[in-house]
Amino acid sequence: MVKVKKYLGTETYMFPSSTLATPEIMLQKYPAILTFTHIIETDEAGQVCWAVENLSAIRSMMGIDATLTEDEAILEIEKQRNAPLPTPEPDANERIAAALEYQNMLSL
Repeated sequence: MVKVKKYLGTETYMFPSSTLATPEIMLQKYPAILTFTHIIETDEAGQVCWAVENLSAIRSMMGIDATLTEDEAILEIEKQRNAPLPTPEPDANERIAAALEYQNMLSL
């Protein structure tokens, strides 16, 4: 499960490469992280930093309602990120293959 939270500039995380992501390193790698509101994607324990993203950009990309507060938008982003992937509809070839297989089973 992915946890999404607002970056405050006080936490220390670990990058997936196992290097530390102290507030100073985060500011060095992402200079605008404290100027604009950013979110952090992390694990359930809040230790590994998987992604750093601008909240406004993610709201636009995901179609999050602009009238929501920052906290409400972050909760909606987390909800969407943790939603199960939709099951794809079978394409025409898969339907034809299933029908032929069914016909073969009936002819036995």
